[in-house]
Amino acid sequence: MILSRLLTTAAKTAPASSRFVQKSLLSSSSQSHLIVNAVGKDRLGIVSEISKHVTDIGGNVGESQATKLGSHFSMMMLIQIPAEQKEHFESQLATMADMNTTVFETEAASTTAVSPQIAYSGYFQLEGANYPGIVHKVTTFLAQNGLSVDRLETSDAEIAPHGGTCLFQMKGIANALEPLAAGFSVERIEEGIDKLADELNCDITIQNVTHGDADDAMRYGS
Repeated sequence: MILSRLLTTAAKTAPASSRFVQKSLLSSSSQSHLIVNAVGKDRLGIVSEISKHVTDIGGNVGESQATKLGSHFSMMMLIQIPAEQKEHFESQLATMADMNTTVFETEAASTTAVSPQIAYSGYFQLEGANYPGIVHKVTTFLAQNGLSVDRLETSDAEIAPHGGTCLFQMKGIANALEPLAAGFSVERIEEGIDKLADELNCDITIQNVTHGDADDAMRYGS
């Protein structure tokens, strides 16, 4: 949301002539609705540079999400631009230093679209030794029990400085949408998580959270 507010502020402070051109182009030509995925070395000005390429051709920035992974930066941005400017826009993105970008066509967001209702939302946590396949096993278990991973964060933390022993941590939100599949059982999921924890020799928990509390769970834990 902070990123979206920054983009909105940038648009408001743009010269009046630029905003006029943007509005004219948006209203007078067919539009392409695109998702821009950008990944590269973190540096100052990435969001500013991409949003400038959008506004320079009379486009508009919608929803966006960004995160930093190590020394790299990753962002997804939903944009709307004049259809005839799509090729030029992609060529401009290709000139960005140390950045790989991909553009996907999508449909216009509908104000009448009905979002799927979440019947169950679980916050899961894992702590233990890291080894190949641990994320796959946990997410496979969730999928087999009718849960779709909505958010996921993983990290390695060194237990003792220079000790060479790392603690792998994973947390996330997994949802089941209405209507629930026949046989869906929270009790069975919790029992299965305990068995999986024994198998992987780590601590895994899952607890029910309301959809509105999911952000707090990811930020502060249980």
